[in-house]
Amino acid sequence: MRKKHSLDGAWQFQVDASEKGQKDKWFMNGLPDSTAIMVPHIWQTDEKYVTYSGAAWYEKELNIGVKQDDIQYWLHFDAVDYEASVWLNGQYLGRHEGGFTPFSYNVTAVLKSNINKVTVRVYDPNDNAEIPIGKQGSWYTRVSGIWQSVYIEERREQFIESALVTPIIKENAVSVKTETHGVTEDAELTFLISEHLNKELIFKEETQIIKEQQSNIQLSWKDINLWSPDSPYLYDLTIILKKDGEVLDEYEVTFGMREVTYRDGMVYLNGEPLYIRGALDQSFYPDTVYNPPSEEWIIDEINKAKHMGFNMLRKHIKIEVPEYLYWADRLGMLIWEEPPNIVKWSKQANNRFRNELMEMIKRDYNHPSIIFWSIYNEEWGLEWDLANDKEKQLYVEALYNEVTTLDPIRLVCDNSGWTHVKTDINDHHRYFTLPEQLNEWREDIKDYMIGNPAKNYVGENFSRQEPIIVSEFGVWGLPDPQEMTNYYGHQPRWYENLGDETHKEDFKRPLTLMENFKKYQLNKVFKDYKELSLHSQRRQFRANQALIEEMRKEPGLNGYIVTEFTDIEWETNGWMTYSRKIKAPFNNAARFNGSLIVMADLVKRNYWADETATVDLIISNNDQKALKGVLSWELTNLGIKGEISIKGGNKLHTKLPGAIELKFPEVNSPLQEELLLTLSLETGDIAENTIELTVSPLLEQSKTEKTIFTAELPVSFQEHLRSHGYTLTDKLEKADLAICSVLTPRLQEAYENGKNVIFLAEDGDNIPEKGLYTFRQLDLGESWNRTSSFNYVNVDHFKGLPLQKEMGWEFEGIYPDYVLPLTNYEKVGGTVGRIVYMFGNDSIINTSDIISGYFQGWAGQVGASLIRKYNSSSTFTLTTWKLINNYGEHPVATAIINHLIEQVQPAAAELQRN
Repeated sequence: MRKKHSLDGAWQFQVDASEKGQKDKWFMNGLPDSTAIMVPHIWQTDEKYVTYSGAAWYEKELNIGVKQDDIQYWLHFDAVDYEASVWLNGQYLGRHEGGFTPFSYNVTAVLKSNINKVTVRVYDPNDNAEIPIGKQGSWYTRVSGIWQSVYIEERREQFIESALVTPIIKENAVSVKTETHGVTEDAELTFLISEHLNKELIFKEETQIIKEQQSNIQLSWKDINLWSPDSPYLYDLTIILKKDGEVLDEYEVTFGMREVTYRDGMVYLNGEPLYIRGALDQSFYPDTVYNPPSEEWIIDEINKAKHMGFNMLRKHIKIEVPEYLYWADRLGMLIWEEPPNIVKWSKQANNRFRNELMEMIKRDYNHPSIIFWSIYNEEWGLEWDLANDKEKQLYVEALYNEVTTLDPIRLVCDNSGWTHVKTDINDHHRYFTLPEQLNEWREDIKDYMIGNPAKNYVGENFSRQEPIIVSEFGVWGLPDPQEMTNYYGHQPRWYENLGDETHKEDFKRPLTLMENFKKYQLNKVFKDYKELSLHSQRRQFRANQALIEEMRKEPGLNGYIVTEFTDIEWETNGWMTYSRKIKAPFNNAARFNGSLIVMADLVKRNYWADETATVDLIISNNDQKALKGVLSWELTNLGIKGEISIKGGNKLHTKLPGAIELKFPEVNSPLQEELLLTLSLETGDIAENTIELTVSPLLEQSKTEKTIFTAELPVSFQEHLRSHGYTLTDKLEKADLAICSVLTPRLQEAYENGKNVIFLAEDGDNIPEKGLYTFRQLDLGESWNRTSSFNYVNVDHFKGLPLQKEMGWEFEGIYPDYVLPLTNYEKVGGTVGRIVYMFGNDSIINTSDIISGYFQGWAGQVGASLIRKYNSSSTFTLTTWKLINNYGEHPVATAIINHLIEQVQPAAAELQRN
């Protein structure tokens, strides 16, 4: 029935920095010196305007043909960011605020036959604290302009404005709320429900006489098909408006029959338990910023998400474009949607935010893929004071009540990640870095999130056993910066970071890597950026696997949303790069992120030869498969293997205590090992997983005779030195080298006079005497900044040891808590959390080899955890690795100490350095 005239395509465009367009009547006189652009259009895609905010004008001539007398014409915009003032043929139509949702004007009285001119003034203010923006313009590139489609639609005077379809699964029915326009007398609505892919297959037809603008009807039919990710079955609802037998309008809605509820801490989809395996998706794109480049791009993204094991995408503080939701419905991808945030708490800001929230829900109500709404994210727009501000608490509660009344078929999260007031989802944003913080992560899951769920609520509001979901966590993995340069054909502007001043730290700036790669000796560890990115992504994969497996071992959690699906400009915690290339290790992500996974619960990862390890197995079975089959295991390097029988059951979570007993054989030298698990079910389902281990000889005897002086080291450390064949002396002058946990003036002088010194400085600034060395303590608890960090080591200095350039599980328990800061940094001081500015010492790079280091993000916030300096006949080694109490107990730590002792005498080439 309705005819659309698309206005997408070529328009004229002109910025108006001095805001003279209205004074000079550009809406009548045309745009001076304009340039041709293509709508949809985000002006920041043009490098000339990438940092421009303010006013800009759009103009288009269109030929509508011969205007018909019995037709109304509506000019429709899907979204314009932010404020749009619209003229047609010089006549002012109106002004609209809100950058994400649609609006329309009845232009029948102004439209002419044949040639017409549409003019739009878009204003996006530089001060955007009181408008819903999300992360555009604050963290990443800003978005301004007519960024979604525009068209003129022909309608009759009486037409159907909207229809909201609410599934009622228990009654095999839907409730349909229809809004009509212009209906003043008896009119007739006919409802036809058909299969989406076959409109001739009609399940229900019913007619209703209406006299008012709003209509409500319940329609039922037999043998309904439910919508789910595995079976995304869709229906079409066609509504026909008639008057006196004449068809005035037809309106079509696509919907799915699905029900989402929760009880006893678990989300249920269509009555079946639903475990969330999601990714945060901010939906930024390298060429088009906020618009997917094509439908093919969307399909490819969703398919890649499924390949990596995801069943949900959390559309983060962005109202998603309709095309993406269209394909999520059809491909079976669950969606968690939330509105863009404001920054400032004020009445006007709150009104704008509420309007966008309600418009989002109304626009997207019929999409079965959307099962969660958020209202706020992390108190953005509440000024981070929700726990102490009763007014804000009442406001959030009122919004929750309003949303759940408007939409009773979805779960609603009031304030994602932080303090909850009234919510259906008790979600947390928790950033830990593994393997470094394994114990802290386990404690956070068990003692805080599961063990004390009420702690995440205001007062005593927790009462309904809401499902617990970790809706943000994750770790960075750097891409090769050359990849994006090749993608664009030039270095992208955002390598300088186009966010606001709150996100300008050096580690959030890609150019920092290029400035620091050689300066801080990264080039001695990694031959180029590409090799660094390879190891960074391996570290990211390892960390995400560990984070997710620890969550899936705990039945008290109902799922997770990893940060994040793709890299965005400077932020590189995506499992795909910004250009949507799956980072190489994550092609195997389904091993720990799929619906069926098998995990090993180990006390530790590093073993002595002849040691026996008892391994508990845990099967996470999200789709409740029949667990009957065989689990085979193998130590792939040592060639030891076995298998056990799995005998039935279909529980979501199955633990097999002591399922495997590993007896590690004698080995000649420390080696990296891998435990391969393969679960093969009679249904044909297969789950495979790998666990990194090391195996070391039980007692490694000294290869050379060394006499060692020790200072302030535990007796146990000294006894282990003796057990490895070293001679100890209390006479510094008689020693070949000194090992110390304090650096006294005497020891410094000894090095300067030719004595080899190893300074075990793992206690950092707690060391009472440490010379002129200062230390930076790394964040020990939950820390978003630390998740961007990277610990690395030059393995060429440790040949024969099972160390990886990106420190892995071999460093379990050894990772440093302190580094020598080479660059300036900030720390949080005092009980009020005030920022303290601290200084680094980059002169170290001129006097020492950086053998092991630390950095954040794009090689910013650089530190060293093992350095070596040389004089004419001796070496000074300083490390913050946690070796003292691990020596003799931890196989790899033991091998490292022995190696440092054996290799302490410098080679001639190294001595030549100074």
